Amino acid sequence: MEKELILSVDIGTTNLKAGVVDEKGNILSLYRKETPIERDNEGKAEHNPEVLFAAFVEAVKEAAKGFEDKISLIVPSSYMFGLIPVDENLNPLMGMMTLLDLRAKETFEEFLKTMDVKEVYKRTGYTPTFHAPLFKIYWLKKKRNEIFNKTRFFLSSKDFILLKLLGEPFTEPSISSATGYMNVNTLDWDDYVLDILGIDKNRLPTIVPSDKILADLPVETKGLLGLSGDVKVLTGVYDGGAVGIGIGAFEEEVGAINIGTTGMFRVAYPEAIFDKEESMRLQTYYLSSGKWFIGAAINNAGIVLKWLRDNVFNMSYDELTAEASKGDSSNLFFIPYLTGERDKEIGNIASGVFFGLKNTHNKGHMIRASMEGVAFSLRMLYEALKDNNVKIKEIRAGGGGTKSPLWMEIFASTLGLPIKVSNVEEPALVGSALLGYYAMGRYKTLIEATREMVKIENTYVPSKEKIECYEKKFQFFRVLTKNLKELFELHSKL
Repeated sequence: MEKELILSVDIGTTNLKAGVVDEKGNILSLYRKETPIERDNEGKAEHNPEVLFAAFVEAVKEAAKGFEDKISLIVPSSYMFGLIPVDENLNPLMGMMTLLDLRAKETFEEFLKTMDVKEVYKRTGYTPTFHAPLFKIYWLKKKRNEIFNKTRFFLSSKDFILLKLLGEPFTEPSISSATGYMNVNTLDWDDYVLDILGIDKNRLPTIVPSDKILADLPVETKGLLGLSGDVKVLTGVYDGGAVGIGIGAFEEEVGAINIGTTGMFRVAYPEAIFDKEESMRLQTYYLSSGKWFIGAAINNAGIVLKWLRDNVFNMSYDELTAEASKGDSSNLFFIPYLTGERDKEIGNIASGVFFGLKNTHNKGHMIRASMEGVAFSLRMLYEALKDNNVKIKEIRAGGGGTKSPLWMEIFASTLGLPIKVSNVEEPALVGSALLGYYAMGRYKTLIEATREMVKIENTYVPSKEKIECYEKKFQFFRVLTKNLKELFELHSKL
């Protein structure tokens, strides 16, 4: 039995997962805990910070059972766009605003007018959307001024967990890349943006490298978590970065896609790349260890099939796939923007649209068109990478969507690249552990760690015939979304 194991914890918007991972990438134990969101009719979507930390403690205790004296490192990952203000005594002043919180939309346009958006993008690599903590803090300043004035530190969800574990406010560059106020070139808080926002660096946590091991856990914290022995903490990366690392993103010219509720397409790259077009299609996040995570994300991926399952056909996922497998989409298109989109040109006014629907179409056509619509959306992200001379030779995929061979075949032929799927159920946990074993010196390089810990289960190779078919469909999809933009705008004003 291993004497030094890593316990990875992934703090998600709806679920928190913890697992003990060995140096070969095997998950020896796994525990999941729901993280309930508190909502209201005004756009609030918060985690109760104490409930979240209690869930963290429970997950660690349960996952560590039988390994209590063998855990040497805890590595957390967490969702982006979270924000929680804490006071002088490091106590929360309100709930933790999640990425689903809509209230910053109230002051978003007002704040945009105060800044040079292009300059902010060149500094932070972040395409301005209201989800970012930058806009959440401004909303607090304008709408909850009493909280803003009492705030000693503005923290992310992971920063808060690190604070509870270590008693000091720490953060790391990958989670900070999405704040809108970290300079992605210097990996430090950006004075230009903070001046616009009206806060000082001393109100933000200390940024430490994602692969730097921090201090030992305090004795009382180890007792709380039910651990013994010497246990240290690694800051780790954000959840999407952990997934990317866990499916092989550190390999050269490998693109990483994740098909969960939302989706992403990113590439680990040795330099920061910014979109040469004014539309700022690329978000330039820092990943870890001298690599930036270039690419973007889409709001609507697995959520599309969930919507079809729950609200349209009342079928299981297997039944949906079986119907879609019966034939092609018969020239039916679906714009999958059910929850709006992150694309700056489309934004939150976008919605879902079936185009070309006829009485000859059946549920199989509609389901397949929906799956293709998500693939076309991801292809648009790939086009942005290619336009900026980012080369990709193959793709590694993670997320629940990889369980559908049909969908993976559609993605492979739409993107025109082979897709390799790992055999790991929770790649974020493996990705965090991979970074941890490298930081501990178990592996000399991250490439070595990747080749030892990431195992491929299936490879999907695009067929020439389907590539040609999907190329024509994609070009039409592109024109369709562009022409719908004006209609989306008109529709939003009804």
